[in-house]
Amino acid sequence: MKKILSIVAFLLMATFANAQKNGVPPSDNVKKQIEILKNADLGLTDVQISRITTVLMGEESNQQRLEKAFEGNKSQLDLRMKEFRAVKIGNIKGAMNDAQAEKFDALKLADKF
Repeated sequence: MKKILSIVAFLLMATFANAQKNGVPPSDNVKKQIEILKNADLGLTDVQISRITTVLMGEESNQQRLEKAFEGNKSQLDLRMKEFRAVKIGNIKGAMNDAQAEKFDALKLADKF
């Protein structure tokens, strides 16, 4: 499990760096997710919004790769997507302070991602 998480974390970092370097604009899906966070009144700063946007863009790219890699193997894809989602939520909350992360959990915002 730790090995998988390490690999996913490495892929995320590579994707984030690539997305930032190329100046790719966020997709509509990422914009919707950012709006959910803004409307939740978590008190996120512009820097935190920027970090989370970068995280979500990388996560979206990684999700597409996972779906393509495990196409035709639904059980394995479901397992990987469950792990992927946990990492995604952890990365989103990683850009937040403790109070913001607690409010994120209290509002059950993870269900919307």
